[in-house]
Order: sequence, then C-alpha cells, then structure tokens
Amino acid sequence: MATDHLWRRGNQWYLRVAIPRPHRHLFLSSTGRPMVRVVEKLSDSHETAKVMAAERVATCMRVFAQIKAGLLTTPEQVADAMRPGEPDIALEPGFDAAMRHWLSSPERSRRIAERRLEEQTRHFERYADWAKRFLAGEQPAVPSTGETISQAAAAWYAELTRDKSAAPRETTIDGHKRRVQAFIDAVGDVPLTDVTGEMASDFLTALKVSKRTRNNYCDTLNYIFKYAGKRGRFSKAEEDNPFHDQRSKKVGKSSYSPFTIDELRTLFAALPREIKPAKHSPESALPWVAAVALYTGARLEEIAQLKTSDVREEGANGATVTIIDVHNGGSNKLKNESSARFIPVHSELVRAGFLDYVKALKAGPLFPGLVRRESKGGKLGARLGELFRKKLVALKLKRDGLCFHSFRHTVATALRRASVLQEDAARVLGHAVEGESYGTYAQAGPELIDVKATVEKIKYEGLRL
Repeated sequence: MATDHLWRRGNQWYLRVAIPRPHRHLFLSSTGRPMVRVVEKLSDSHETAKVMAAERVATCMRVFAQIKAGLLTTPEQVADAMRPGEPDIALEPGFDAAMRHWLSSPERSRRIAERRLEEQTRHFERYADWAKRFLAGEQPAVPSTGETISQAAAAWYAELTRDKSAAPRETTIDGHKRRVQAFIDAVGDVPLTDVTGEMASDFLTALKVSKRTRNNYCDTLNYIFKYAGKRGRFSKAEEDNPFHDQRSKKVGKSSYSPFTIDELRTLFAALPREIKPAKHSPESALPWVAAVALYTGARLEEIAQLKTSDVREEGANGATVTIIDVHNGGSNKLKNESSARFIPVHSELVRAGFLDYVKALKAGPLFPGLVRRESKGGKLGARLGELFRKKLVALKLKRDGLCFHSFRHTVATALRRASVLQEDAARVLGHAVEGESYGTYAQAGPELIDVKATVEKIKYEGLRL
C-alpha cells in the first residue's frame, strides 16, 4: 500500500521517491547500476515512518535541486549528500564558489521576482473583484489562499473511501495519488486559487502519455477541484475550475481490439484445458479463465475471484438455468455496482467441460492456484494477465490493442453482429442499463431465460474449444 512517498509491505513501511530521469546516472545501486527511485526502510510504525519520510523527502528534494544547479556532479557527492545527517560536502573543490554563484544567479533572482509579482497580481485581482461585488451590494466571502492541492486531494480521497462497500479499489486510489503528485511536482503544492487554466493546460500538454491517459490525469484533478467547490473551498462555477473542458477531444471509444477468428483458433490450440489438474496454478487456470471470458465477456478479475458456489443452477420461470454469479461481498470486489449480474453458462462452455471442471473441485475458489498480489491492490488475476501477454507474444499474436481485455470487446462485437439490442448486451457485460435500477436484471426469475438466449448468440464461426 502506498501513501504519498510511503510504501508498506507487510508490517514494514518504506520510503519511495522517484528520481528525475536526468539525475539517475548519479544514483547508483550496490551493483553500480542507475536507480529509478530511492527506496529506504523506515519503521513498522506508521506515525514514526511519516516523520522519517518527511525528513528524507526533504533531503531528496534538496539533493535534486543541487544536482540541477551543478553543485553535485558525481555519484560519490550524491551518496554523501543523501546520507542521514548534515552532509559534509562543503569541502569539495569549488563548492563554495558554486553555491555563491547559484544563490546570486540572475536567472534564479528573476524567477523569484516573477513569482512574487504573479502572487501579488493574483492577490490584487481577487480583492479588486471582491470590492466590485461588495460595492454592488453583494456579500461575498473574503478571499483567502485556502486549501492547497494536497489538502484538497486528501479530502477527496477520504470521501471516496468513506463508504467501504462502495469504495474504489486501492489501485484506483493509488492511480489518483500518482496523478496528483505529478501535478504537484510540476507546479508546487500551491493553493487551489493559484492554479490557472494555463497551468493546467501546460501540465497536460507536457505529459508524454496517450490521449486516454492524459484524460485520466485531467479527470482526477477536475474531480478534486469540483469536490473542493462542494465543500466551499473553491468556486462551484465550472468555468473557474482550471481542469474544466481540458480533456482531449479526439479519443477513440476504445483502445482495445477484438480477436479475429484465426487469432482465437491459434490461441486456444495453445491453451489446452485440464478437468483435473495434477496441481492447480495460474498456468492451469489460464485456459479455463480465457474460455470463460470468451463466452461471457466477464473481466479478468471478475472471473479470477469466482468460487465454486458461484457456478450453480437458478430457477427461471419453472425452469433452471446454470449461471455464473458475478457479485460483490466478502473478498470479491467489482468495478462498479452495475457489474453485479448472473451470466448463464454458454452451451459451448458446457461442451468444453467447464461444469465437469467445477464439479471436480472442492468447495472454495474456482481457481485454487491463484494468489492475491498486494502490489497490484490484492488482485487475483494479476499473474494471469502477465501469462496471457507472454502467450500472445510467444504465438506472435501480440499487436496494439490486443490483450486479455480484448475478450470483452470480442464478445461485444459478437453480440452486435447478432443484432442484439444494447440493453440486452448490457445485461451480459455488466454495463449500466438506462431506466433500470441496479440489480433488477441480476436476480433469478423469468428474465434469466431472456439473458440465456442472449448469451447463446455469442458465436464464433469455425471455432471449437
């Protein structure tokens, strides 16, 4: 679990600070290789670790600044400066002269002066607007610097995790934190009122990422400003939110590609299934997980966390339907509420021996060889995703947009080609259905017969598992 620059593994807390790419050649590991980040063991006490981390982060930031200023130029100097305590680097030849030059640098002085001028300008602009509104008879609140970016972000994280049953996954929160920290690294932990649309635009433009990922950064920061507005710490007006309307417009609906029939033939020929594996492992689970994904459109983690009790018969208007129960609760965690659903088992899965595989298991996990990976937010399917990618590469099938999640798009494509209505496809894929309350289509009953008919329309001509 990561918290800002803190990272926990087991009961131990560690410091983790990313090293700027231009400085990495000066931070060498014990084997002499450039390091990507500073990682240090701190304490098993969170409170103690926070104090220690604050001191070490300050040291890292100071060293980064000194490297940029040309004060530290060798790995030995950096190693000395990074040692806890007062670094003894003043004796290095030329250090005093370099320090005086850095402190008196015209460029540094100019930037400080510009920053002060900008702060004063924003100050007078805010108060001039306040004065106009006051003279017009309004009673606006007295402007103040208010919350900083990190304070507003912390409040938003707390709100997201307040309801434990509906809280996002830890990996989702960590993603938000990484994006916020990147913005703070770029502009500083300044008050929200100091962030301008120009600053937001420049930050997003400078990101060397895909348009989709850039939009993720924009969304995270946009939500923080919106939530601050709800709490009275920032303007509620959309036009005042610096990240409003900053999303990249030309982004395709999906970056994933469906499989072709030829690719599916090649893939499943290389994924033989076992009804009773001698030893359950991620390798023995992958063929079954892939087959289930191909005929349900379920997400990788939805399948990985299934139990034997989740594959069962349900009553449906006097008949019975064998279903896969995708649900929240216990250790199960779904992407969103609409993801909870019953998916009837496709006849092709039955023919391929899936129900025989389930019957051969003891009560418990459907894939006993999977282990939760804490570094991936406790996900069970992380190893499966890695194995699947390696399989695609080995079979020379890997291409842009093709990965395990492509099964979901393959199913969606098959349903669309079968002229299945969008709301019927949503019942299978776990999308929100407009006009229906959560869970109505996930219950046993007459509608399950209709969902079964929809699932049977998932067909791949010329493919046989």
